[in-house]
Amino acid sequence: MKLFRRAYFPKIIIGLGLLIQFLAIFALVLWASTKISTDPKVLTQNVRLIILIVLVIFVVDCVLSLIILNSESADVYKITWIFFVFALPVLGTLLYLLIANKATSKRNRKKVQKYIHPIQNVPSLPETKQALDQRFPYFTGLTSYLESSSRGGVHQQTSVHYYGLVDDAFQPILEELKKAKHYIFMEFFIVGEGKFFGSIVEILKEKASQGVDVRLIYDDVGSLSSIPYGYDEKLRKEGIKCMIYNRFRPLMDIRMNNRDHRKIMVIDGHTCFTGGFNIADEYINAEERFGHWKDNAILIKGRAVENFTTMFLALWNAISPNKEEIDKSYYASEHFIDEIGGYPETDGFVQPYTDLPFDGQAVGERVYINICNLAKKYLYIATPYLIIDQEMANAIMYAAHHGVEVRLLTPHIPDKATVFQITRSFYGPLLKAGVKVYEYTPGFVHEKVFIADDEIATCGTINLDYRSLYLHLECGTLMMGCSAVEEMRKDYLQTLDLCHQVQLEEWEHWAKRNKTYWGSLRLFAPLL
Repeated sequence: MKLFRRAYFPKIIIGLGLLIQFLAIFALVLWASTKISTDPKVLTQNVRLIILIVLVIFVVDCVLSLIILNSESADVYKITWIFFVFALPVLGTLLYLLIANKATSKRNRKKVQKYIHPIQNVPSLPETKQALDQRFPYFTGLTSYLESSSRGGVHQQTSVHYYGLVDDAFQPILEELKKAKHYIFMEFFIVGEGKFFGSIVEILKEKASQGVDVRLIYDDVGSLSSIPYGYDEKLRKEGIKCMIYNRFRPLMDIRMNNRDHRKIMVIDGHTCFTGGFNIADEYINAEERFGHWKDNAILIKGRAVENFTTMFLALWNAISPNKEEIDKSYYASEHFIDEIGGYPETDGFVQPYTDLPFDGQAVGERVYINICNLAKKYLYIATPYLIIDQEMANAIMYAAHHGVEVRLLTPHIPDKATVFQITRSFYGPLLKAGVKVYEYTPGFVHEKVFIADDEIATCGTINLDYRSLYLHLECGTLMMGCSAVEEMRKDYLQTLDLCHQVQLEEWEHWAKRNKTYWGSLRLFAPLL
């Protein structure tokens, strides 16, 4: 069973599929060679049989391609799968059936409508919308879209503190968890044994013994190699309610899609930590894997936390085998806010949002593109991966072409060598458009931020790659007029001092050496 949970198991399956395809073709050629005969009738029969096999494969590929073409996936994803189905008929078909995106199945849509939407609904206060319209009228279109698509309103009476390194957030996280009196909700893509998660688990066990409602959701694929099999049972014995999202079933289904990539930690409805980080030691640099790990966290207090509370409760109810009647009004911040001295003073406008792969809306990409289009002076972007479609690339280049100072921050030491090469392949058009590209030389950048004009920023879990933008459950926090936006800008510029700026001539030199390699890799880009 441990073998099946290894991260490399899907690669073994794919490798075996490729081997089977080549063996099948070899066997067909060998069989045909043994059937060569001087007898015209025998030869004709054999040729007809081979033609029939080829036609059957062709018809199957055509039918499957029509199914892919009429699916609700993004166009780039459709094109990639159609290519593989025709280029590798046996393996391509097998891979599509096993690992292709099934995000928009009727079952998932019904689950969203039945269990998620009724709970995940926190409207904006009328006075907040009016105040936003008066101060930032050009942001109201984006906030209205998010409230409609993500079902989370925009809020005042909220404070946001930005941590440019998760190392600095480690102790505040432990301190806030120790203050919990009613409930702790945690949802992460990766949890891993070590100093970071171990310190948190000790607090969770203590709080559970005190009667605090402690719940944890972690993604099964994200945590495949970081915690032992059956860890959820161990936590439940300690009084921690634990759910695994989308269990990995290697013998039945090796799909890695639709993972829960969100990072949420809610305490008593009034306090929340989120950002780009997972709960593993590399995120606080207690373990070095790819040089220095640059990631971020934000601490939110006040009304906006309720968006994250309902995100968590909605998913918990959707994946729980035993559905419960959730009274979301009980978990509202207003019931417990007096315990921290009331709502904080208003610090701009804050709107946490989620992006689900089941509703046909690429919410995260819409947010990013809107910020690109709204930027007037500067646009700062940080992402660990850069695998973007033409619409996203056009939005970034549009800003640069209109005189906006656009800077892009990516890692210099990769966590995935293949994805790193694809990321570099996308630099060229951006550099030619005037975008300044920087690689973080001390190590790996894992933060995902867009910052513009000292007025608007988003910080969250959404990478600039196909999986984050279209396939995973994600979340982010939109901030407008908050002091945290200035904190993010300062941290970004300080980080650039540690970076290497990539020049167009340098990229062109890389491109000459890697043109064919990059081109081949980008065929797979939507699948990575």
